Amino acid sequence: MILSKVLDVIIVGAGASGLACAYFLKNSNAIILDKYEGARKLAITGNNRCNITNTLPFEDFLPGYGKNGQFLRDTFGKFFREELLFWLKRLGVETREENGKIFLKNVSSKEFSRILKNKVETRIKVKKFEPVISAKREGNLFLVETEKNLYKTINLVLATGGKSYPHTGSDGSGYSLAKQLGHTIVDLEPIEVPFCSKEKVDHLKGITLKNTTVTLKLERKNIAEKGDLLFTHFGLSGPVILKLSNNSFREAEISVKLLDNPKRTVEKLHFYKGKTKNYLSRFLPKKLADLSPHKELQATNLNKKQLKDVENFLSDFRIKVKKCGFKRAFVTKGGVSIKEIDPRTFESKITKNLFFCGEIADIQGSIGGFNLQYAFSSGYTVASTINNRIS
Repeated sequence: MILSKVLDVIIVGAGASGLACAYFLKNSNAIILDKYEGARKLAITGNNRCNITNTLPFEDFLPGYGKNGQFLRDTFGKFFREELLFWLKRLGVETREENGKIFLKNVSSKEFSRILKNKVETRIKVKKFEPVISAKREGNLFLVETEKNLYKTINLVLATGGKSYPHTGSDGSGYSLAKQLGHTIVDLEPIEVPFCSKEKVDHLKGITLKNTTVTLKLERKNIAEKGDLLFTHFGLSGPVILKLSNNSFREAEISVKLLDNPKRTVEKLHFYKGKTKNYLSRFLPKKLADLSPHKELQATNLNKKQLKDVENFLSDFRIKVKKCGFKRAFVTKGGVSIKEIDPRTFESKITKNLFFCGEIADIQGSIGGFNLQYAFSSGYTVASTINNRIS
């Protein structure tokens, strides 16, 4: 069905950035097209707690996005943490600070997504379960084809997300639309993703090590992070693993420091009257202690080399890993090249009136509220740019 009415704005994707863009639009001659019902990923973010942003100062915030962080200087100058928290307050959403991170306080992620959708739908129609097939430029307009209709619009906003958590709708289809409109896609990779492993860990599922040091051993460098580590049925997860996953690799090995002071622990082991594994189970979960070398030997009988073996086990527990893939990833690394996007407006440098916001662009933050701050800020920037042109 071809719709003759020309819209001022079409937003493709009703996730965090798309909904923010729609909320701040002053013009209601617009629609949002979404593959599902909208905000699926937002509704499950942060185990339903939703880490919105964090308390880092402006100049320390930008490095959280790596080499592309400076691209966000302009947009954060317009809409940063203070503006975000003020906006949330207007929506009736309270927040709380915990260890430098800012979480939702009085609502869950699911409730927050519902509030945001409801606010947007009072002015702008969200076309649910209407995935976009193609988008092309024709004269001064964009023709946007879905499985149901063919729309015409002056401004087109791609806010489709990346490839992570594809069951929420961010299945990478937005990259195809960007390519159709002449844009380059930087290689895609899952980040903020657990590690999968086939060795040593199957029977360790459920074990958590608090504030432990984990080192990712790559070909040319070792990268160490400290945080909570969780053993799962498929491998390893937890904040320390999600942070390490921001590094690029196919397969690697990690080293887990099981105890803070392995040397001191082993010095006392030699005086223990009992099996090695029984002594270690005082400090470690039993299933981990049972993996120790010389576990069945009497501790008092261990020689110098055997004691060193135990110390190495405690300080350097090795596991071969790989990233688990996009289905378990929270964020997609790569996307539409920011060389082709104006950082002041988030408009395409290639096609006038085409905009990008959120994860579709090659901008990714580390764990800790960076990605939602960027999503909302970029949505605001795009809306403000369009508002200035239409009014």
